[in-house]
Amino acid sequence: MRRALLAAAVACLLAPASASARVPRDFFGVMVNGLMDSPAAPLDAQSADMRRDGVTTERIDISWDLVEPSPGQFDFSLSDRKVLAAARAGLDVLALIQRTPSWAAVQPGQPFSPPRDPAQFAAFARTLVARYGPGGALWRQHPDVRPRPLRAWEVWNEPNLSVYWTRQPFMRGYARLLNATYAAIKGVDRHATVVMAAMANFSWRDLRRLYRKAGVKLRFDVAAAHPFSGRPSNAVKIVRLNRQVLNENGARSKPIWLTELTWSSAKGRKKPLTKDWEVTERGQARRLRQAYTLFARDRRALRLQRIYWYTWVTIDRNSPNSFDYSGLRTMQPNGTIVDKPVMAAFRAMVRKLR
Repeated sequence: MRRALLAAAVACLLAPASASARVPRDFFGVMVNGLMDSPAAPLDAQSADMRRDGVTTERIDISWDLVEPSPGQFDFSLSDRKVLAAARAGLDVLALIQRTPSWAAVQPGQPFSPPRDPAQFAAFARTLVARYGPGGALWRQHPDVRPRPLRAWEVWNEPNLSVYWTRQPFMRGYARLLNATYAAIKGVDRHATVVMAAMANFSWRDLRRLYRKAGVKLRFDVAAAHPFSGRPSNAVKIVRLNRQVLNENGARSKPIWLTELTWSSAKGRKKPLTKDWEVTERGQARRLRQAYTLFARDRRALRLQRIYWYTWVTIDRNSPNSFDYSGLRTMQPNGTIVDKPVMAAFRAMVRKLR
């Protein structure tokens, strides 16, 4: 009896640690952009590969200035292709809505200018939900594709950076945009998930500034973060600091999604380098394994639900942009798309953590 009680006690001690490492179905996502934005991109084949490799959700950007360059004149061709390819592969989609056409911008000609009127951006978001959401026009136009409505929408990207929100400080302007868009999306699909824009760099400081200076109560369902750092342990620390700010401001129940996480494999291929962040291809694979292990361990305390690796496929040559070396896969000069070492690491983490 004593041995049986001891064994049971040990099992109880071990079970929570094991259970905490298990992750939700939608934990493993990827960004689909860059090379995948080309009209010639093999989206159906790549989406099928994503599904086989353990991806369940992809993040795509829908740029207002490209979809509606003139008022009321829409070109949905790129987003239609991505959404349909994802649906055929059985993947969910997080849609990032961003950028502003000149006719609606505070600073015409600047795609990342905030809009003059948040209501116009919100109206565009409403149009997107009407097209891609439940019962949307896209699904009626394509009865051959089993509908997989979009239910998650991210409102802008990294507004704390002047390159992505040209009129700083960003806090009051972004708060108005977020709240107007939240109301518009919920008005069409009340069960949709509205994601507050992720921030980069000293994101927790800017999140605190947003709460202090917004002037209104922020309306959102999910918070997001981009914890770019040289060390995976520091990436976890960044998310922990964001969690602390949310908790302090009445958003303890709001989950966090990492809508971008990556390390660049540009080391030895470009100069100058960002200290500790660019690594070799093997180093990139090692960082992914370390980061996913740490985030899975701490996900309950962080209320972390999803991670989107940035990005699915990159060119990995002849570019000064570190993010052009961040993909799980790479496109060779002849157009063939092949795995990088980090892809094997990604698959291994899917098997381990699910």
